Amino acid sequence: MKARIFQIYSVVLILSCVVTAFAVEAPDYVENHDTLYNNLTIEKRGTVVELRARSRAGEYLESAVDLADPLRLVVPYTRSLFAAAFFEPNPANVLMIGLGGAGFHRLFTHAFPAARLQSVELDPKVWELCQERLAFKPTAQTPVAVMDGRLFVKRNREQWDWLILDAFRGGFVPPHLKTQEYYRECAARLSERGVFVTNLHQDTELFAADLRTIQSVFPKVYLFQTHGRGNVIVCALKSTVSDLGWEPDIAALEKLNPKLASKLDLDSLAAELLPFPVELAAKGRILTDDFSPVEFLDALKTNNTKAR
Repeated sequence: MKARIFQIYSVVLILSCVVTAFAVEAPDYVENHDTLYNNLTIEKRGTVVELRARSRAGEYLESAVDLADPLRLVVPYTRSLFAAAFFEPNPANVLMIGLGGAGFHRLFTHAFPAARLQSVELDPKVWELCQERLAFKPTAQTPVAVMDGRLFVKRNREQWDWLILDAFRGGFVPPHLKTQEYYRECAARLSERGVFVTNLHQDTELFAADLRTIQSVFPKVYLFQTHGRGNVIVCALKSTVSDLGWEPDIAALEKLNPKLASKLDLDSLAAELLPFPVELAAKGRILTDDFSPVEFLDALKTNNTKAR
């Protein structure tokens, strides 16, 4: 009986390797897909597959995966999302609003094999392409719900150790996922040491409003700037425990999670920590369900307000 089980396992393993090899060696291509929510481009160049969203302003890279090395974080800001580990180093239950190409998921499941990573994706086509073109294979530990992210948070009563908001659509996050009311709903779903993580762009008028809105809900807000990019990753805590002089404990995290440390330069990640721009945040207006001009503010570059 054991021999039979071993034979079956061997066949499955061989078939899996064949499928992976075929996907890696498949010819390059570019595909366009129009959906109810997005205008999508899938492009394969060599072993890297990119998922991009098109809009009148151009194309925005949503996600990318290296089929030959799935643990490599191709999109730089996805590495910065792991700053959440500085605050809650042992997450058991994680929620990610926005699936994209699941580039973040491969390293997460490698580094935290016992954790569950629940994803929520609005666009069924993104979910389909993620599996068919970006080789994502969901498991019981990485379930995906196809629905609106705010509705999921409202209906689901679980507690999350990390709650990650990364639901970009063509360069902006849907307005109803950026309001004070929604952030309060997210805070209510965090565990005691839970971390709310979101990806912001700092080169528009929206940045100040984002900061002030998040700060109105979470008493502790930390910023990590992805080197060489416009992305700023927010790690917000609902805990009010004093942290005067807080610094990431790199040595402790490396000891606790050598798998993560072997794939990420944790010292470099910690060096991305930014001082919180108090004066800038004070200039922002709190975004609410009644007032959330996200697309308008996102279109205004900071230098547009300067005299010419």
